[in-house]
Amino acid sequence: MLQNYFLIAWRNLLRHKGYAFINILGLTVGLAANIFILLWVIDELSFDQFHANGDRIFQVLVNSEYPDGSIETYAATPAKLKAVIESQIPEVELATQYSMETELLVKHESNAFNESGIYADPALFEVFSFPIVSGDPTQPLTDIKSIALSENLAKKLFEKEDPIGKTLRLGESSELMVTSVFEDIPQNSTLRFDFVVPFELFVRENPWTQNWRSGGSKTAVMLKSADSRDAADQKLSGLIKSNCADCSTTPLLFPYLKSRLYSEFENGKNTGGRIQQVFLFGAVAILILVMACINFMNLSTARSANRSREVGVRKSIGARKSDLVIQFMTESVLLSFIALLFAMGIVQMLLPFFNDITAKSIELDFANPVLTFGILGVALVCGLLAGSYPAFILAAFHPAKVLKGNTQAGLTGNTLRKSLVVIQFTTSLILIIGSITVYKQIVFISERNLGFDKENIIVVDRNEGTDKNYSAIKNDLNQLAAVKSIAFGGNNIFTVPITTTDPVWAGKPDNSSITFKIYRCDAEFIPTMNIKMQGGRNFIGDQDASNYIINKKAAEVMGLDLEHAIGADLEMWNGKGKVVGVTDDFHNNNLRFGIEPMIFMYSENIGSHYFIKLEGQGSVAETIAQVESVFEKHNSDYPFEYTFLDEVFNREYRTEAVVGKLSLSFTVIAILISCLGLVGLASFTAERRTRELGIRKVMGASVWGLVVMLGNDFVALFSFSLLAGIPIAWYLVSEYLSDYAFRTEISWSTYLSTALVMLLVTLLSVGYQSVKAASANPVDSLRNE
Repeated sequence: MLQNYFLIAWRNLLRHKGYAFINILGLTVGLAANIFILLWVIDELSFDQFHANGDRIFQVLVNSEYPDGSIETYAATPAKLKAVIESQIPEVELATQYSMETELLVKHESNAFNESGIYADPALFEVFSFPIVSGDPTQPLTDIKSIALSENLAKKLFEKEDPIGKTLRLGESSELMVTSVFEDIPQNSTLRFDFVVPFELFVRENPWTQNWRSGGSKTAVMLKSADSRDAADQKLSGLIKSNCADCSTTPLLFPYLKSRLYSEFENGKNTGGRIQQVFLFGAVAILILVMACINFMNLSTARSANRSREVGVRKSIGARKSDLVIQFMTESVLLSFIALLFAMGIVQMLLPFFNDITAKSIELDFANPVLTFGILGVALVCGLLAGSYPAFILAAFHPAKVLKGNTQAGLTGNTLRKSLVVIQFTTSLILIIGSITVYKQIVFISERNLGFDKENIIVVDRNEGTDKNYSAIKNDLNQLAAVKSIAFGGNNIFTVPITTTDPVWAGKPDNSSITFKIYRCDAEFIPTMNIKMQGGRNFIGDQDASNYIINKKAAEVMGLDLEHAIGADLEMWNGKGKVVGVTDDFHNNNLRFGIEPMIFMYSENIGSHYFIKLEGQGSVAETIAQVESVFEKHNSDYPFEYTFLDEVFNREYRTEAVVGKLSLSFTVIAILISCLGLVGLASFTAERRTRELGIRKVMGASVWGLVVMLGNDFVALFSFSLLAGIPIAWYLVSEYLSDYAFRTEISWSTYLSTALVMLLVTLLSVGYQSVKAASANPVDSLRNE
């Protein structure tokens, strides 16, 4: 019986090739988009899931409460906290602490590489599933002079030699022995590193970590049972304050498996994070799939009259309703799986492009049951969803009525089709306006005047070698005609990470919780970045070791006008000093947030980067080669690595760029699906009204008049969709832009131009079929009447 259903379904597809082609193409595009989204969602949800005890691993976060009651949440914990957790919280089976990721020179004989690693205690390998493949897994780090390497780094350094027991140099001075090798960290790991050095060494090199007020490390715990989280959390909450009476921080446990997708907090409460993107693209996938199914349903219900006699004949000779439902559902599922084959080919072909857009390394791994069953499930749901309504409607036809020519059965006529077309139009309108908004915001960000230069500046990371030879490097660079200046700066200037409420000035309120961003730099930094001075002067040199420069926003929150700000007393980490200059405000944070008060502190060696301003003329490759030769001359142990500052800026907004590109792609897909549906419906409408058009033409109707008559229905449906879609689009656009302190403007002209473009696409989609039908010779359509 099932074979018979498939045979009939296949014959029907061959008999109606045009409609089958439109249905298969629409479903193919919809399924391909859904597979891409499924791949992306699976990859996002797979992060950190490889940890064997993942459900029992918790990140220790800290809520820092300010005098005004506001709370900031972050993952930097006091280095002393781990030992106290182990001794005072019996629910904890294991605890580990590790540093932020740091890049250091790793050298063995002539092989030297700048690699990213962490300082951690040996329990890291017990809490997290980073398997040891060489060495003693029970003692991956034996003492303060040991180091663990990834397989990849071990091969790079020692090639085919066994690395265990070999020595290497880390940085300028640390001679360490390799005691273990661990598997390369999976791509879907939040925590990434290529070497691990004992945390004890980090403490020895950074004695400030022993202060309870310093967030010098990250801490993670593995509980004996996931159910004991609340009890452990309650005991954990007071550990910092019990050891530091004047500390205002409270630790808490947060599931490690959620730390990537749920990373945003507001006043101590989790507010989401990347999970919102997962939900967003999941919703887009559903919308696209529904739109593809709408096309199928529209054409199926439109063609119900053509198949009504088939239903009548089959029922009259004994076919049951359930048999007919299965037959029609088989047809739709067959169509869906044919479309799936084409969709898989499209996905395989476009996967490199998709990976480039999303900065991922996704593969079609059918060994992954989630992916395989997910793809098959999407195709099956698509087939069932697309075919269910037409199947039940067609199977419900009464044989006596349909054989007499009466096929109207409620929504099998115009009402259903019109409703579905309005839904398609509305969805397309929302997606188009949403994509335009995201694109305009990205353009706004990229073209925004940040208040400093980011073009023609290369960034070179500081290391111990450059520290020793900086004067010689700087001197030689200044001799190059292509180099305008070189400056030292502490951190990423786009989102300055260091913040504090410590600054003290005359008139500071006792309960002040004003947060200042802190940026360490030398005297060349401000002119190199072309940051404008409002008043006062730039740093001169060591004589400003205890003086400060502030931005305009800082002067405002300190209650100082420009005249009184210059020379004002200010006490910070460099001691008591004076404000010697005030800069214009510039963007020192992501454009989602406003410009924050900022203090520049003079330093030539506390920080991470050198900023080299190029002339911007001549060959960039030649200029870089000249700069590289200077660094190799004075710092030959370290590989020369650099990045352009505008590339750093682009990485800062990579998420927005990915959302923008994907939104644009899915919008094009939605429009394509809608157009296919319109072409199919227009073709069918013209076919059903052929004799009517012939009679009207004989009676004197013009071709243009007939075209307008056929197109009026679609224009009316489009008008209804505008009434529904524009308010929804306006609300969603407002919600999206509200996340940005600095945002583009979406004027009424955007909505108007979108409506006009959609109207044009609609007219083009239905116009050809309408003109073709209206231009036909009426004799051909009436000769058989």
